[in-house]
Amino acid sequence: MALSRPAPLLLALAFSLPALPVRAADPVPATPSATPDPAETAAAARYAEKVEVMGELPVIPPFDETAIKVPVPALKTPLSVSVVPRNLFESQQAVVMSDALRNAAGTNTQPAFGVFDFFTLRGFDSLATGLVLTDGAPEPESAFYPLYNVRQVEVLRGPAAFLYGGNPLSGAIHLLRKQPKTGRFADVSLSAGSFGSFEGRLDANQTSADGRWGLRLNALWNETDGYRDDKAARMSAINPVVTFQPAADLSFTASVEYVRSEQSPDSGVPVVQGAAVDVPLETSYQALSDFSEQDTWRLRLDVLKTFSESLRLRNKTYSTNLKWDSQGTLIAGVAPDGRGSLSVFRNQTILDDHQRLLGNQTELLWNVQTGALSHQWLFGVEVSRLADDFTQDVTLLGTLDAFAPQVVAGELGLPLPMFGQAGDSTSNVLAGYALDRIAVSDKLELTLGARLDDISFEDAVTASDREATEVSPMGGIVFLPVPDVSLYASASRGFAPPSIQVVGPREPEASRQYEAGLKVQFLQGKAFATAAVYQLERDNVAIPDSFGVTRQQGDQRSRGFELELAAEHEGFFATAAYAYTDAELTRFAETGIVGFDFATFQPVYGVIDRSGNAPAFAPRHLGNLYAMRRFKSGFGIALGARYVGEQYIHEDNAAALDSYVLLDGALSYQKRQWRAVVSFQNLTDEVYGARGFSSTSVIPGKPFSVSARLELNLGR
Repeated sequence: MALSRPAPLLLALAFSLPALPVRAADPVPATPSATPDPAETAAAARYAEKVEVMGELPVIPPFDETAIKVPVPALKTPLSVSVVPRNLFESQQAVVMSDALRNAAGTNTQPAFGVFDFFTLRGFDSLATGLVLTDGAPEPESAFYPLYNVRQVEVLRGPAAFLYGGNPLSGAIHLLRKQPKTGRFADVSLSAGSFGSFEGRLDANQTSADGRWGLRLNALWNETDGYRDDKAARMSAINPVVTFQPAADLSFTASVEYVRSEQSPDSGVPVVQGAAVDVPLETSYQALSDFSEQDTWRLRLDVLKTFSESLRLRNKTYSTNLKWDSQGTLIAGVAPDGRGSLSVFRNQTILDDHQRLLGNQTELLWNVQTGALSHQWLFGVEVSRLADDFTQDVTLLGTLDAFAPQVVAGELGLPLPMFGQAGDSTSNVLAGYALDRIAVSDKLELTLGARLDDISFEDAVTASDREATEVSPMGGIVFLPVPDVSLYASASRGFAPPSIQVVGPREPEASRQYEAGLKVQFLQGKAFATAAVYQLERDNVAIPDSFGVTRQQGDQRSRGFELELAAEHEGFFATAAYAYTDAELTRFAETGIVGFDFATFQPVYGVIDRSGNAPAFAPRHLGNLYAMRRFKSGFGIALGARYVGEQYIHEDNAAALDSYVLLDGALSYQKRQWRAVVSFQNLTDEVYGARGFSSTSVIPGKPFSVSARLELNLGR
């Protein structure tokens, strides 16, 4: 689907409703090993030496903390994990999680989605198959995740149910937030840029003289007028974290975070015969009453007790409360208006959603030697309760002229109760899990893990309830022919409880993955490269039809390979990633419009087989390159490029977004505690589509923009 300037393009609204029928989707210390590896010890020391302020972490963090819930050297992880440290996404002017995920291989992001973070991972969309974690605790869906207080983003590709339970069918995104550090400092940054954008951030840290108490406070204010009409947005957040260590072997950490997100939904511009209508980039078809307001509270309480060098107990109590109110216009289609133009059909979804998640994790980490084998055990028990109370209503709005839309204030819609939805559900989970990392020798390691989930679900509105018990296993092997090279292979299985909207038999969705790869560390640990091949399958996919009825009539398969490289040397930093993804809907049938009866003026419905089509937002090729150079004089320069291949915007494969390349850059200068940065996005003013919706609309990507940021760092 080609776009021309001025011409609207792509990005679709995140309300989960089918289109209405018309004629034409800190660092934590490494766990001590019974037989310490000198290379691991050195890496751990390097990790601990980093002072956590802006740009605190290296481009190549030596550990990841998501793959098996304990810090493991990246070289010895039998899974595919991308680690995106703060100094990388900070230099790219990243604001929300989607911005950082661009650096991870196989991850296609839509950061301008309008109301929440959305991405695809190995060809699978995040709403149906992904899990987001903050400091090891699961998040309800769906929200924007600002990066103001995040020190590292980790992307685990593949089913993650063996440790994290239901829902991560294709992977898990872990946001590790900043924790109190030794010392006293304060960092303040202010930035302003194109389209009325402004941002202010604060990062302050204080510890007591004896080191027993620590406090870290992060705060954010972000606002923009947006690059399209009526798309202003604001976000504010605050996150105080307190630590208390009454004894050397006991510590407590308490964290509270509040995020307020006010966004303007955007369904883009209409699609006619697979192409966006030719109107100016800024043109909007949204009702003036559209809005999206989210209030999120996160509370975390962590306790760590160390019994000995080889035995630790940790407990995490977590609570997340998400209140989401919104009204969003969707473009349902277009048709001739009889006057030589086109009429745009629209509907508006009205959502009132309240999600409350409460849970507790208790984990025992035990390192033990049994003969010639060294074991790193993790035993865990998790209990959680998720309550979700929502109503979603739909109204039919008046039509607009596709080429000259005249949106009026006080527009009233015609209620469509047949498309309304509601729920008042609770889901209780009791789970136990265990993992053993076995060092057979200096060259061979095994990782075996499994989780047992017992789930109880009930919904008062639909008077439905169900019980499910699922076992999710994982096995991996790592072989190191030489100390800096590893070969690995792994297999894992995941599940997700079926949607409450499913009609008929309800089976858990399931996924399976087989993966093998190569990891290489070179330049004395300053460079790291990975290569992976995989096959990922998903069964019992729930598919909503044109009547809003959902049935489990789909299977999906994805296979491909991924390459990642990161290097740092004497002020030079570079990362690169490439992914080839062959994704296919192996079984996919849905009910939709197959014709129109002009005698009765009614659409004709039938079952449409989409088997063999490509899933939405799963381009075959994704590439990313970013390089930074900092000179002793204080000057710095950065340049990045991202390639996104052609991608369909709906499972019907009726419309596709053309491939595109985006170039970004930045100039910086640092003098003592001051640092100034000027960033440029979309340097060539590329016209591209960011996302589409149901083959009926697309949202234009962001044009060329510039921003300037001033940082003040005190108390280093």
